[in-house]
Amino acid sequence: MRKIPIKEGMGTLQRIEKLELTTNFPIGPVNSYVVFGEKLTLIDAGLKNKQGWADLNHGLHRIGIELTDLEQIVLTHHHNDHTGLVDWILEKNPGIKIFAHKDTEMMLKDESYLEWSSEFFYNLFMESGLTKDMAIQSAFRKGHRDYFQIATVDKVLKEGETVPGLPSFQVIETLGHSQDHISFYCTVEQQFICGDHIIKGVHGGMFLDAPKPGSERAKPLLQYLSNLEKCRKLPANYTFSGHGPIISNLNEAIDGHISNIEKRVSRVINTLKKVNGAATGFEIIQDMYRGRYEKAVITFLFEIISVLDLLEERNIIITEKQNGVFKYRLVNN
Repeated sequence: MRKIPIKEGMGTLQRIEKLELTTNFPIGPVNSYVVFGEKLTLIDAGLKNKQGWADLNHGLHRIGIELTDLEQIVLTHHHNDHTGLVDWILEKNPGIKIFAHKDTEMMLKDESYLEWSSEFFYNLFMESGLTKDMAIQSAFRKGHRDYFQIATVDKVLKEGETVPGLPSFQVIETLGHSQDHISFYCTVEQQFICGDHIIKGVHGGMFLDAPKPGSERAKPLLQYLSNLEKCRKLPANYTFSGHGPIISNLNEAIDGHISNIEKRVSRVINTLKKVNGAATGFEIIQDMYRGRYEKAVITFLFEIISVLDLLEERNIIITEKQNGVFKYRLVNN
């Protein structure tokens, strides 16, 4: 491996370089990070598209390295805007190691899980009030969106462990945005790499993942709120997000997320007040996102199901199943 240039003026601070990679998502570019540790490490790998691939290579050249210099990839979670280029990187650099959460490979590689995932989401979408055609189309798209073709996870990263090759970074499990989401905190230099767990000024979104067969699905918004409070305890000077700018005030960003969640909670409550009796999840998003929901049914439905989980936990709503479809009504309505 050739000698990698060290940036002047970094002092003792761990050198972390941000690369912005193009996506076709409304949230905009996704951030990958190069961390100059004992091992030259890429955190997350962008969406699989030609422009994102060009962005990755140009970004590496800008900081003085090549794809073949990278020694390992660490993934925050399995979503395809964070894992999509892994296979292409492996084709150019077959010796690179991949580290991730214990469930990431299952979500990206296990054919039986991917098939089960489509079945799970079909049932969930039917229970949420979608038409059969919408449920079939959405379930297949969700169940098969994220996958590896050649990559495998070489080492699982667990809560409390240090990251191989980055011994100053500790693994923190931050479930909510996904069921395999992990973040990394450097105590010495108070640097926090948090993937999509916290994004400045933007709600990162709650996405449902199919549970393992025989298990109940998680309630991601409840997890997310709990893990926000866990992260609030971190004295982070710099927080490196999966999208958007680097965050200098972590607690302010956390408060912003909680405020946005409570606003969404209020909107769902107000929507339920307007309906006569009870409403399905699909009826709620039709009312709340009129004229917009058609382009992002899955995203909006996952958001609302997550909020409904929270309202049920707070004993604000009652859930009833009528003819195979869940309906929700306010306790005092």
